Amino acid sequence: MSKIHAEPTKNFFINMITRDIGLNDCIYDLIDNCLDGATQENLRLKKESDDLKGYFADIEITKDKFSIKDNCGGISIDEATNYAFHFGRKDNDPQIGRKSIGLYGIGMKRAIFKIGRFIVIKSETFNEAFKVDIDVENWAISPKWEFELVQQTVTGNLGTTITITKITNDISASFNDEAFINTLNRNIAKYYALFMEKGFKVKLNGKSIKPYIYKFEVSEDIIPANFTYIDEPSNIEVQIISGIAASPPDDFSAEVKQRNPENWGWYVVCNDRVVIAGDKTSDTIWGDNGFTRWHPQYNGFMGMVKFTSDDASLLPWTTTKREIDQSSGVYRRALIKMKESTKPITNYTSARKENKEEAKSIESKAVATPVFNLSKSTTIRTPVFKASPKKTTIIQYNKPIEIVEKVAKSLGSKRMSNKDVGIKTFNYYVENEIED
Repeated sequence: MSKIHAEPTKNFFINMITRDIGLNDCIYDLIDNCLDGATQENLRLKKESDDLKGYFADIEITKDKFSIKDNCGGISIDEATNYAFHFGRKDNDPQIGRKSIGLYGIGMKRAIFKIGRFIVIKSETFNEAFKVDIDVENWAISPKWEFELVQQTVTGNLGTTITITKITNDISASFNDEAFINTLNRNIAKYYALFMEKGFKVKLNGKSIKPYIYKFEVSEDIIPANFTYIDEPSNIEVQIISGIAASPPDDFSAEVKQRNPENWGWYVVCNDRVVIAGDKTSDTIWGDNGFTRWHPQYNGFMGMVKFTSDDASLLPWTTTKREIDQSSGVYRRALIKMKESTKPITNYTSARKENKEEAKSIESKAVATPVFNLSKSTTIRTPVFKASPKKTTIIQYNKPIEIVEKVAKSLGSKRMSNKDVGIKTFNYYVENEIED
């Protein structure tokens, strides 16, 4: 009887598993490892897992080099030998526990292979230290699935440093792009804001990243929904917060540039790690099973759903931790409550159009309150205006661009918006053909 060989190839791990993850997500995976290290160190020190004061991750990026250094307790030689460098998590691997954010045992390896071809990893715990050099090209042609670990002298500097050189061409181009660095900075500020609030610090190229502060407008008349429940049968804790984070726009026509549109929508958070930020699609509730689609009139709305579990594998996220498992039962059940807590705000923005002055008066009394300072409630209390007789309507029609531009020029400015052209020509007709 013949046997079929099904062993994996190293090239698959080096080239294929890195294709489905973006460069930014690789860096987030390495930050996740720092945070899980801090959790482990707190266990050793018998500290609260949420106390992250004093822990940091410093990231340095140039076109030729990437490094990330932390002081989050380090990796023991036993962990490095038997678990940390294994491709995937084995059944008998110890559980990180206590709300970890590393779950599949592939993040670090996938990240370092994505970024470059020569990696140096140094780590030190309170009583031992080691160094691992990985020359990816030489390792790829070796038949052995192992890396050489060299013990080092303990210096007292607990933590892990990963340095990557021989950066691949595409990655080097991104690292040399100021826009990439700026986007990375903004995203770290948002995705790790809840950890930074607990004391964790992140630096990028020597500059401290300030966390994004999630705030909701709060007054006697405007109160966000904020409630927590235990999902059955998963036993996952779910918290839902939703409300007005900024006053809705007075003008939400397509021609008007909206302020900070990326901030509004739903945020999905797993063990305090933001997975989806400012979502306006059916990945959350918008357009899902008949629910209203996102509309610019909802700008200013923010919702946050937080899933928390000691077993990270139960949470409704994918391996990249940038997408949600739409088939997850705990997530589908949460969507129902997310819709219920969103409907009062969408209703408010509709009623607000006919009561702008009253709405602005109410909104002016609200105070932007950080999410951590919100007291829990089970209902949203937003102004509900009585339906007013509709006194206006919308007129829309299409005309040749060339003609519209000529009319705009005739009215005094060829840069005039289509909306203003329509208003002025309508007013002209009223004044000359209707009014006495």
